[in-house]
Amino acid sequence: MENLELTKRPVFIVGHKNPDTDSICSAIAYAYLKNQCDDTCEYVPARAGQVNQETQYVLNAFHADPPVYLHDVMTDVRDIDMNDVEGVTEDVSLKKAWHLMRDRGDVTVPVINQEKLTGIISLGDIANAYMDVYDNGILSRARTSYKNILETIDAEMVVGDASGYFESGEVVIATANPDVLEDYIHPGDMVLLGNRYETQLCAIEMGAACVVITMGAKISKTIQIFAKEHNCILISTPYDTATVARLINQSMPIGYFMRRDKLTTFKITDKTEDIRAIMKKKRYHDFPVLDEEDRYVGMISRRTLLNLRKKQLILVDHNEHSQAVDGIDAAEILEIIDHHRIGTLETVSPVFFRNQPLGCTATIIYQM
Repeated sequence: MENLELTKRPVFIVGHKNPDTDSICSAIAYAYLKNQCDDTCEYVPARAGQVNQETQYVLNAFHADPPVYLHDVMTDVRDIDMNDVEGVTEDVSLKKAWHLMRDRGDVTVPVINQEKLTGIISLGDIANAYMDVYDNGILSRARTSYKNILETIDAEMVVGDASGYFESGEVVIATANPDVLEDYIHPGDMVLLGNRYETQLCAIEMGAACVVITMGAKISKTIQIFAKEHNCILISTPYDTATVARLINQSMPIGYFMRRDKLTTFKITDKTEDIRAIMKKKRYHDFPVLDEEDRYVGMISRRTLLNLRKKQLILVDHNEHSQAVDGIDAAEILEIIDHHRIGTLETVSPVFFRNQPLGCTATIIYQM
């Protein structure tokens, strides 16, 4: 089907395959009439085949455009009420992604970069990230931003640049005496500790990349100056050390855990019968939809297929199944205007059917 910019739901008025002049002109005329009488839908003249030479002559004579071409009227992804799930970038923290999904009731969220899909993250992926046992180097391997860390533990950057990343070292909880900590703290580590001045001093001296001071403890000017001299980031959080240790991994970016490869996506032009078969074979709950230029447009699920909107048609100049546009059984027929014998078409519900023994369908529409 040719691309149309429609503001209302379209109803296609279409004639038979291998259309003649009566079929084409009837579709154009009846679409005009319906649009004058009914503003709830947009009635679109259509054709199920190519315009012949005679009909083109008539169209040229009246400076009329040919109806849009319908290859078939099978339902596609555009006929599904998609879930408008807003995408996130891969630098978003696990905690923020989880809160977004909880607040919006989403199970899967697309990860977007400049409108292009780069991956997906699900509640299951986030649960696995929380429950799996990681070593204390996972925060740096995930290249976690200090912006995420501050956001996750409601912290304040006292010394340092919040735009940087924690990308080397381990997370160490400093609960022992300074003389013992010298064996545990290594250059580049992130150290979680309380308000003990000696421990703060020791961590900075040992080359820690970042020191997180818990329970909102006051940080002396001396420690701040010492941290600046050693290029050590100082962060203050109101949470206690145990809470920070539990939350800190939630600051990791979803890009480290999201699924990037072998994603099941659909194009807006894909037929619903095809995607239904694919969905049955996949365990995923939601599937991203892309447009012709591979830009992300929304999500669909098995449940959204229940709200499938069939294409709506008005048939002119025929009522035979063999003459109808391909996929007619998947469409909803609203009306039939014809001057031929009663044929083989069946409809699910009653329709307006006007059939008169006249020379052409266009005469019936003229009378209407």
